[in-house]
Amino acid sequence: MIKLLASIFIKNKDDFTNPQVRRHYGILCGAVGIILNILLFCGKLFAGFIAKSVAITADAFNNLSDAGSSIISMIGFKMAGKKPDAEHPFGHK
Repeated sequence: MIKLLASIFIKNKDDFTNPQVRRHYGILCGAVGIILNILLFCGKLFAGFIAKSVAITADAFNNLSDAGSSIISMIGFKMAGKKPDAEHPFGHK
C-alpha cells in the first residue's frame, strides 16, 4: 500500500539517498497511521457503545493515542528536515 501511495504522492520515490524523499516517506507513513487509527477509533467506539463494552471502548481510545504518536512522529520528520542555522550548524538531525 505504501508503494502505491508513494508513487502517487512522492516525487523521485526511488531516490532514497535524497533526504527530502526520506522525509516525505516519513510524513506519508505518519499520515497513513493517523488516518487508519482515527478510523479504527471511530469504529471501535461505535462498537463499544453498541455492545456496552468498556474493553472495546478502551481499545478505541488506545487507537486514538496511537494517532497522537503518529502526529509526534510527523513533527519529528518535519523538524529533522530543517536547514542548519547558527544554533544548529549541522542541521536538526
